[in-house]
Amino acid sequence: MSLSQFFKDVMNKVFTYSNYELVNTVITLFQLRRLRYWAFQEVLRSIRGCNGYLLDLGAGDGSMTRFVINNGLRHRPIILLDPAISGLKSMGNLYAELVDRVVGVGEYLPLRQGSLCAVYTSFALRQFSNKPLALLEVRRVLRRGGSLIVLEFWRPNNPLTYAVLLFYLVFALPLLVSIVAPREVWDYATMRITVRDIGSISWLRRLIEDLVGNIASYRTYLGIFLLIRAVKT
Repeated sequence: MSLSQFFKDVMNKVFTYSNYELVNTVITLFQLRRLRYWAFQEVLRSIRGCNGYLLDLGAGDGSMTRFVINNGLRHRPIILLDPAISGLKSMGNLYAELVDRVVGVGEYLPLRQGSLCAVYTSFALRQFSNKPLALLEVRRVLRRGGSLIVLEFWRPNNPLTYAVLLFYLVFALPLLVSIVAPREVWDYATMRITVRDIGSISWLRRLIEDLVGNIASYRTYLGIFLLIRAVKT
């Protein structure tokens, strides 16, 4: 089984059986809303002067898109794309007048070249099997001047912080998940796989700059959360 298929199966189970929003709030130590708000602000900055579609890449159950719409962005059509069908189905007909749901993968976007104003991805890029290819696909579908906004939980630059993160993922995170979603302890424990074999935050920043465009905004939080907006040039 490929790594991408493995994570697809895991996320289908997670969206089906767990309270995804509650678990994510807990395992981010109640920082999730703050991080999403920062990402939402970058989405707003990225769409000034552009009236086309937005793409929620690796949308899962649409949590980030619901946050975007509920905070006032109710006039833009948004495509939700994810390989996990159960996540997309969990939205039902919510915001059906704004949202189109597409089953697909980031490495092969079924969208026209230069058709999007902005692409945002929230805690999904780690799971892509070929991150450079996915970023090249993002560049292809963005209009010139369009933005990629990445909100992520990533391998930190500092080795000591990385050691603390691994301790959290191996010991503390399963304990927290066992309290709020006991059936999904193993599925969430696989998060350690997603940070084990990737480059650091600085590596990802360079990759995005090389493959997508100029970095317009960059910030980290607690050494492990990353928010980047890159503009296609």
